[in-house]
Amino acid sequence: MDTALKNGDFLPGSNGRPKQIGGEQELLQRAAIRLKIPLGSFVYDPQLGSRLHELKPGDSGLSAKALTMAQEALRSLPQVTVESAACSETQPITVVFRLCCGDEKTEIEVNL
Repeated sequence: MDTALKNGDFLPGSNGRPKQIGGEQELLQRAAIRLKIPLGSFVYDPQLGSRLHELKPGDSGLSAKALTMAQEALRSLPQVTVESAACSETQPITVVFRLCCGDEKTEIEVNL
């Protein structure tokens, strides 16, 4: 079980307390956190995060590179599959990932 997050804060449940999530929703939330945090920036776990912040506008094959970097970041979550990555060509780069975990699917937007 984990606490649901929304926009960087706890998501309140119907009782006003932080909402609890588990199973596939929890795994997808963990994946989103790993994609949004730059690799090495979390002092308590330097292996947490992704290299997505290394992407630069104008790089060739930007979406393919983002897909590879996302798969690398989520290697510790084998239940989560990165189905696709779509990058904007403008600054700042925005990457939209489509993730799948069992029957749950979601899109995660990462702003770089």
